Amino acid sequence: MKRRSGKYIRTWGEILFDILNPLVLTLFCISIIYPFWDMVVTSLSAPADVSYTSFNFWPKKVVTQGYSYCLNDEKFYLAFRNSIARTVAGTALSVFVTSIGAYVLTRRDMPLRKLITFIWVVPMFFGGGLVPTYLLYQDLGLLDNFLVYILPGAFSMYSAIIVRNFFFSIDIALEESAVIDGASAPRVLFSIYLPLSKPALATISLWSMVGHWNAWFDNMVYIRKEPLITLQYLLRRIIKETEAVTDQAMAWAGSIDMRLMVNATTIIAATTIITVIPILLVYPFLQRYFVKGIMVGSVKG
Repeated sequence: MKRRSGKYIRTWGEILFDILNPLVLTLFCISIIYPFWDMVVTSLSAPADVSYTSFNFWPKKVVTQGYSYCLNDEKFYLAFRNSIARTVAGTALSVFVTSIGAYVLTRRDMPLRKLITFIWVVPMFFGGGLVPTYLLYQDLGLLDNFLVYILPGAFSMYSAIIVRNFFFSIDIALEESAVIDGASAPRVLFSIYLPLSKPALATISLWSMVGHWNAWFDNMVYIRKEPLITLQYLLRRIIKETEAVTDQAMAWAGSIDMRLMVNATTIIAATTIITVIPILLVYPFLQRYFVKGIMVGSVKG
């Protein structure tokens, strides 16, 4: 912006930016929203109306048999329950353990603090490998155990760094006053630091929830019992067994007319939508804390 005769005159670059910026952002939003909307349309469309070579902005005929097939499957409810239990328990434990670890890292007078930090950071970049991990879980009795979903990811060093840096942004005078009054370290953590760290805790909670909700690989590798199946692994199995699911849908449909309304494509789309909805409902409640938690936790300390 140039100043001429006491007035500010916008340059061509600024004008071009004001035109292109909303256009680019609009196209970016459409590129994110449309695939999800297309999945919704597919889940509500008859198989004959679903085409991978054309855009479907609205179902020609609303068909809900894909959702009916999912909701009438007992295995779906079992997997949904397991995913909910895993997400809630895993997130609660992860936030608890990560918060304690982050608080430990803020103790500047703690012996071997740098060595402990180094030991905790190394697994962020190097893993033990699938086979050694499998053997370790076998020795710990975690195979075919619900705890295999929760315990291995209970502590995240990346999340601990975010929370630790947020703790550093809290005035140390609050802790000093509490210590003078006789507060112990756990009392300081749970009565001062955690209540003041809601943005950081909401941020790592959201990360943990999304991670647990979307996880399927550990179910495939470490679990063989059907009662412990999770929703994401069930969805993957539906996708991988497209022909088998189609046959099941036809057998369930019972009539020629219904068979034309149910196939693997609509079932996969319906299952995907049902799978995504719970995490979408949670996100708005944590969104107001998310940006603040990320920014403060990443630049302080």
